[in-house]
Amino acid sequence: MKTLKLIFFLITVNFCNSQSINGIVKDALSGEVIAYANIVLKNGKGTYSDEFGNFKLTVRNVETDTLKVSTIGYESQYIPVNLFKDNLIYNVLLAPKTEGLDEVLISSKKLKYGKKEILGEQREGNQSVTSLIGYETAVLIENPKNKTGKVNGVYINLKKRNDAEYIATFNVKFYQFDSIANAPGKLMYNENIYVQPKNKKYRLWVNVEGFGILFPKNGICVGIEMVNTHGKVKKYAYFGPMYRYTFTEEKTLQTWSNYHNSGWRDGSIEYKNPKRTKVGVLNPMIGVEVEYILE
Repeated sequence: MKTLKLIFFLITVNFCNSQSINGIVKDALSGEVIAYANIVLKNGKGTYSDEFGNFKLTVRNVETDTLKVSTIGYESQYIPVNLFKDNLIYNVLLAPKTEGLDEVLISSKKLKYGKKEILGEQREGNQSVTSLIGYETAVLIENPKNKTGKVNGVYINLKKRNDAEYIATFNVKFYQFDSIANAPGKLMYNENIYVQPKNKKYRLWVNVEGFGILFPKNGICVGIEMVNTHGKVKKYAYFGPMYRYTFTEEKTLQTWSNYHNSGWRDGSIEYKNPKRTKVGVLNPMIGVEVEYILE
């Protein structure tokens, strides 16, 4: 009987310590709402603000959890959850970043470029892998010439998800490669690049030629985030399309995963082809079109 009372007490305490937090994400200077900002708790649960900047999230560890609100081009906000109260809507103000433009290619003279080249994973096998809403998948595109260039476009090889209930929106991002941390580093373009894919098997090209994105000598990391722009959907709703992955025996980490901007983790998938003796990893078939500066 004492055991039952203890269990009931623990459940009651846990229930009482949970609450819903409501907010609107806004630009701290202009007051304009910020759509599709990443909202994530320290314990790992996350969501997006909707097209009007609104968000709602249920929190269990009210006294100990912290909310992180972030999006490209703004300083992240970290807010103790116990500052929120039930049934009240709070304005979460994000300050625009004031970084310099060293992330993009700027020159006072007209640069000359060589022929266009396509870089990325070479196809060997064709596996389809489903990514979840809120996750960003990033790959390292190596620079075989060790020369500076510019990025003209990004391709993503996709495959139809037959049971998809919604179509995700892609947010394309570019990062420097941090060779010390062996992970994506500083953002190279400080704006969101939203793309509407189709739920079918094809190669999606994203034109970024006019964005002035540098292709560094040590390569570039390209991230694709799957964003929900449909508002409130049921838990574990199926989103399409799927990424197409290719097999490689090279086990050096080249793929990372990031949930609602909470931090990079190993995103590669170990794989053994049952028809072969080869063992390796699967990486998404994402690549870039580049032009190198003529010296």
